[in-house]
Amino acid sequence: MAIIAMDREMGSGGKDVAAGVAGALDASLILYEIIDHLADRMRVRKSHVVRLLEDGDDLEQVLTPEATMPAILSPLEVLEIASVPEPVVLRGWGATALLREVGHVLRVRITAPLEMRVSNLKERVKNPNEDKIRQEIAFSDEAHSAIMRRHFGIDYTDPALYHLVLDTSKYTINECIERIAAASLDGRFAETEISRLRLASLMTETHVKALLKLHPPTRNVAIDIAAEGNQVTLSGAVPSTEIRDRCELVAWRVPGMTGVRNELEVSAQ
Repeated sequence: MAIIAMDREMGSGGKDVAAGVAGALDASLILYEIIDHLADRMRVRKSHVVRLLEDGDDLEQVLTPEATMPAILSPLEVLEIASVPEPVVLRGWGATALLREVGHVLRVRITAPLEMRVSNLKERVKNPNEDKIRQEIAFSDEAHSAIMRRHFGIDYTDPALYHLVLDTSKYTINECIERIAAASLDGRFAETEISRLRLASLMTETHVKALLKLHPPTRNVAIDIAAEGNQVTLSGAVPSTEIRDRCELVAWRVPGMTGVRNELEVSAQ
C-alpha cells in the first residue's frame, strides 16, 4: 500500500481529511513538522512556533519549544517512519518534497480559499478573533513557504509537487477522503523493488548529511551525496585534505554502510 504524504495548510480541513484517510485505510497518522537536522531541534522553535491547531485550541496560548517538540521530526526520522512496512499517513510540512522520488508515495495537497479557512478556524478555536485568525494563517503560510524553500528549494504551492490537489470548497471532506483512499490503492503507487531501493538510498544520503551536520569540522561543508542502497558517493569541493578525509570517515559511520566513494576535490587556496 502507498505511503500518503499530505501537505498541511491551516484551516483547509486537511486535519479531518488526514484523519479520515487514516481511518479508511487502517493506517497510522503522523502529525509533524520537518527540520533540517536534529541539532536544530531545540532552537528552531525559539524564533517562531507553528501551530498544529486542533479542536478547541486557544489562539492566545503561547506555544513553547517543549510543547511542540513531539511534532518536530528530522528528515531521517520521517524516512524511518516511511520505511516501516505498515500503512501510514504523514501530514505536515516536508514529506511531500522529501519523498518525491519514492514511487510508492502518494503526494497530496489539501487547500481552500482564504475566507473559507478563516471561517473554518472561527468554528474550531477558543476565543475566535477574526483578526488573530487571519494573522495566524498568514504567519503559517509564510513559515510553510520559508521551510519548504530552505530545506528543499521548492514552492509548496506548485501543483507539480503533488499527485492530487483537492480544494475543500469544491469537494466535501468525505469526497476528499474517498479520492485519496482510492488513489492510494492504484497500482501506480504499489511498493516495488525499485521504490524500496530509492527509499533506502534516500535514507543513506540523509543519514550521511545528518552526521556531517553534527560533526563540528564538517558542519558547514556543502557537498553532493548520492547513494545506491548502502553505498554512497561524495562529490564537490572542500577546503582541505583533512576535511576531505573527515567527510569520508563520517560517511563510514552510518550503520550498514558498505561502500564510500570519495570524489571530493580540495579547492585551490
